[in-house]
Amino acid sequence: MNDLIIKFNKPAVPINKLTSSRLIADSFENWSEVPSPYPATKNVPDWFRDAPQWGGKVDTVPTIKKCPPFLDAMTTGYIIPFSGNIKLTYTKDKHISQSGTGAMFVSSHVASQYDKSPWKGQPVLKFSSPWVIETPPGWSCLFVHPLNDTTSKFKMLSGVVDTDTYRVPVNFPFLLDLEPGESLELTTDTAMVQIIPFQRNNWKAEIGESDMIEWDIHQKLLGEPGSDAYKKTFHQKKKFT
Repeated sequence: MNDLIIKFNKPAVPINKLTSSRLIADSFENWSEVPSPYPATKNVPDWFRDAPQWGGKVDTVPTIKKCPPFLDAMTTGYIIPFSGNIKLTYTKDKHISQSGTGAMFVSSHVASQYDKSPWKGQPVLKFSSPWVIETPPGWSCLFVHPLNDTTSKFKMLSGVVDTDTYRVPVNFPFLLDLEPGESLELTTDTAMVQIIPFQRNNWKAEIGESDMIEWDIHQKLLGEPGSDAYKKTFHQKKKFT
């Protein structure tokens, strides 16, 4: 089976004509300074790489390091990093100031656009990505905050775009978790958003009961916690390059 291909293309016209953002320059030629998207497998944090596989008083309790679903979530798809270094300050009078090479990619959402949402009163910004994303026919992309990242002071809002037909850069709204007077620095090394391609299919839910023979077989295969039975027997390797 041939590999599927996701393309990250540079726009063919000035970026501001594609984003409708007054902050975007009429032309953008500094592509050598913009980091390319990359597989999410390259975004595994150091704390996870350094984590032990066993914990507890006598190292018999399997840790999060031995949980394939947790790692799968972090390494599925691709990462778009921030296109420039940005310093965002939530001023004491609750305005946003921005500076740095990436400031041209940042704009604000009008508060009335989200005044009925749970994050009413928080600063909501938008990052104007320079990339036109293209997937094969029938495939869309789910855009989410980098999965299992719970420490960032910004949070991307999730969205789905039909990237097989849409040929305009996708923009990404995000929340700032800052108190008035606080600042946040984002660099080209910062993972901005995780992209998970998926094939569009029609689904129908059914409620039923498990097959008891299959249930018993699976329970025996799983064995004791931490046995790696899921990884060895059920887990399917995913590949993104």
